[in-house]
Amino acid sequence: MFQLRVDVLARPHQLAALQAVLGEALCAAPGDHDGPCRIAWSTHHVATMDDDVPGAGLTKEETADIRENLEPVAVWSQAAVDRSLGLLPSNGPG
Repeated sequence: MFQLRVDVLARPHQLAALQAVLGEALCAAPGDHDGPCRIAWSTHHVATMDDDVPGAGLTKEETADIRENLEPVAVWSQAAVDRSLGLLPSNGPG
């Protein structure tokens, strides 16, 4: 048995869309069927201390450490990420 963790830095407006994309990747009908999924899964998020979200969060140092460890990976532009999550029209800039 393995647990898969994926660290993603996302803006608050991207959170619900990102969770929906992950849910659909793991279950063809997340939240739309009786009984358990074929793969056990859940999502969880932690807000940064700067966000207006109550509860525990990442410090600026923790966020910087995550960014440092993720930086070597080729990343999409902000507009491309938002577009892929359905938050921008597919023909927008970026």
